[in-house]
Amino acid sequence: MGVSYVLMTEKEAFSGVKRTAEKVAEDFRRVTGIRPELRTDGGADDFQKAAKEKTAIREKTARETGTGQEIVILAATLGHSSLVEKLVESGLLSENPIDRIQGKREVYLRVFLPEALGGKNLVLILGSDKRGTIYGLFSLSEYIGVTPLTFFGDAPLVHRKELILGEAVNAVSKEPSVEYRGFFINDEWPAFGSWCMEHFGGFNASLYDCVFEFLLRMKGNYIWPAMWTSSFPLDGPGPADMELADEYGVIWSFSHHEPCLRASEEWDKVRGEASPYGNAWDFRTNREGLLRYWGDALKERGRYENMITIGMRGERDSALLGEGSPVEDNVALLKEIITAQRGLIRSLEQEGLVRENAPQMLAVYKEVEEYYYGNEKISGLYQWDGLDGVICMLSDDNFGHLRTLPTSRMREHKGGYGMYYHLDYHGSPVSYEWVESTPFSQVWEQMTEAWDYGVRKLWIVNVGDVKFHEVLLQYFMDLAYDYERFGGEEPERYLRYPEHLIRKNFPEELPGMDGELQKKITKVLTDYLHLAELRRPESLHTGIYHASHELETDRMLEMTASLDARNHEILHRLSEKEESAAAYRGYYSMIGWPCAAMCNLVRLYLFAGKNHRYAQQGRPAAGICAQKAKECLRRDKELSAEWAAFLGGKWSGMEKPHHIGFTQWNDFGRQYPVLMELEPAEDPILCVSRADEDETAVRVYGSHEKLVVDDFRYEGNHEVLLEISNNGTGA
Repeated sequence: MGVSYVLMTEKEAFSGVKRTAEKVAEDFRRVTGIRPELRTDGGADDFQKAAKEKTAIREKTARETGTGQEIVILAATLGHSSLVEKLVESGLLSENPIDRIQGKREVYLRVFLPEALGGKNLVLILGSDKRGTIYGLFSLSEYIGVTPLTFFGDAPLVHRKELILGEAVNAVSKEPSVEYRGFFINDEWPAFGSWCMEHFGGFNASLYDCVFEFLLRMKGNYIWPAMWTSSFPLDGPGPADMELADEYGVIWSFSHHEPCLRASEEWDKVRGEASPYGNAWDFRTNREGLLRYWGDALKERGRYENMITIGMRGERDSALLGEGSPVEDNVALLKEIITAQRGLIRSLEQEGLVRENAPQMLAVYKEVEEYYYGNEKISGLYQWDGLDGVICMLSDDNFGHLRTLPTSRMREHKGGYGMYYHLDYHGSPVSYEWVESTPFSQVWEQMTEAWDYGVRKLWIVNVGDVKFHEVLLQYFMDLAYDYERFGGEEPERYLRYPEHLIRKNFPEELPGMDGELQKKITKVLTDYLHLAELRRPESLHTGIYHASHELETDRMLEMTASLDARNHEILHRLSEKEESAAAYRGYYSMIGWPCAAMCNLVRLYLFAGKNHRYAQQGRPAAGICAQKAKECLRRDKELSAEWAAFLGGKWSGMEKPHHIGFTQWNDFGRQYPVLMELEPAEDPILCVSRADEDETAVRVYGSHEKLVVDDFRYEGNHEVLLEISNNGTGA
């Protein structure tokens, strides 16, 4: 006896709900091999009639062939479903479940109703609003094993011959903890940009369909789109990106230096002496031109669901009046700009050209923080009533440590507070963009502190190229959506989260997986993040880990060797059998490749440091360490090539970021570690040293140099490591 499914939406359903239903139908196909029948036309009467007719036909077929029942999945939104109204009228759906979501934000109900639709069993997914219904649909995908990391993390699926949905599917979601939750695609060249050009043909609606799906599967609702060389409102092509966001209910906005729904890249396209917008990005000299520039964007784009960034910074992410300009001048000018912008928004809202009560946000980032708080000469913006109703978005220090939090008095601000957090950063004093290098503990510590201080209106995180930040992004989004479950003051919660994430994405039912292997994967993940956290990859150099003191380099070599061995043990185990190939792909994509690449990079600098030490000591071992460093350089290139070829080139382009030998905040002037070559002396030279010190002792004429080891005079010291070498030739 088999079970078949019909996935229904109604004529009056939101088009974004219908799009999502198609994705969920595809999820069912990937899990079971059979795609549910999709019904997206008709109203309540049509569905009831068709259901009765199909029931009679299928019951006859079932009797004759022995096939099983059909279950209908209905995705609906309160106020947009005639079928739900009929279910309520008939008494099949009691008022009580609806009361649990009525009037709430982004909430959904999943309930199994036996014989509720033409005698068929019904699984109802009912959202309090459009996003609630979409979250409910994707929650059903998660229920059958399709996680948010299925695409960007290549998370494996457990294939099932049959799915039976019954009362166990029943659930009522909570309201999201943070109102606006999302991520920022940034620093997107060369990796994300190359990838999207190769696979999507540009920063277009096809790309953003993939990105929005990822956001919504994580129950996010807010995005800052890529902005280095692209313009979200223009690249769809045309408005297609904005229209797609509107269809899905994705709230979009622009970053900290892109006010009034204008992408940074647009200014250079339209500026000029003959342009109606003028040629100067300077409100003092080009007030009317800039207001016209912002006003035209608001008129064109204000009808979409978005958040309007206000304020102004200098061109290309620079200070408004230039470095070193007086704080009081900047504060006065910002007040003038914000007053004009908010007045413009109000007037267009009254004309019906801008959505009523669209949220507005001021980014308190970099030098704006000084203007926000003011100084002894002038009060800052935070005491100014011109920001009433505006979300004031604070920030971290670009490296994941919060710079400032609102005092109890500040928390009375009408509009609330947000936080701009970084898992990726491109800028001074050093960038980190290659692979994930922020541990769970840091995200937990900093964002729980933000929550405790009342930063609960908006959370957005810079994830650079997205890929290789997907695991920590999932944690950030889980915290923002359900802080009560994943946040809080107990460190055990963040310690348990990696276990939760691995169990969810690598369940025990997966071929080749068991509880012991889940624990090993969790340990490799947390240890790899710890290794990367010790020193961000791009800022490694030969002096980071001392070649001798406290045997630091030797201990780091042991750490990387152990981690690398455990990583490759898992990769080998999952690659042994064809049945575990899906688990292998997911592990390699999310953990295995970045772990191997990070271990190799650290070893490169460890061996280069040892090469320098041995060369300075006159030891031939310098050549051995130089050769090992060169092997690491060769392996780094191999790993990049392997990643470009992985899954038939699915992620080709993502291997491009430079990550070796940064000498400044960007990759200009980067260089490989300098390796020393040693020419040995003609005669044999006995050389002795402690492994944990640089000084050496050699045999000399008369009284030999002495190496004094006094460690054993102290209780508890049982071992000293000595290094003995021939620094010359001969015996």
